[in-house]
Amino acid sequence: MKEDLDKYKKENEQLKSNLDKYKKENEQLKADLFKANKIISGIQTNKANNNELKNISDDEYNKLKYQLTLRENEIKDLKDKLQKTSIGNVNVNYNDIMVINFISMDSSVQCGIKCLPTDIFAEVEEKLYQRFDNLRNTNNMFMANAKPVLRFKKIFENNIKDGDVLQLHKLE
Repeated sequence: MKEDLDKYKKENEQLKSNLDKYKKENEQLKADLFKANKIISGIQTNKANNNELKNISDDEYNKLKYQLTLRENEIKDLKDKLQKTSIGNVNVNYNDIMVINFISMDSSVQCGIKCLPTDIFAEVEEKLYQRFDNLRNTNNMFMANAKPVLRFKKIFENNIKDGDVLQLHKLE
């Protein structure tokens, strides 16, 4: 009888041990289930958000597509204009072309340079230096209509007109 009692005690302790083990396992499974439910909930929320994105109306889609096409065409036009400008194929009104005559005080330079009223004077000056390279090594001042010419202003801003004579003064 004592043997049976010992046997039941041992079995009881083993069952208690197993019960504790299963309780811990059950708690772990509950925690895992909670995490899984959170993940599933997050996925469902993301799915709902994705469905909202997918449900953008055809009108909105077409509107965005049209705006994209407009931007692409605008970029293409700007690239074409830039390419024409860099190549020098800019269409210019024939009547806008003007000639500025440069004359040095010692009469060693007498030259007409074609330009536009919107050209910056320094660009026109560079055209003069391309023809008379020796002028690059001198400090030069230009006078138009008895007024000094400002290099970084446009031709029309310096009040220079077609056919005007600019005096070239070599400063020492």
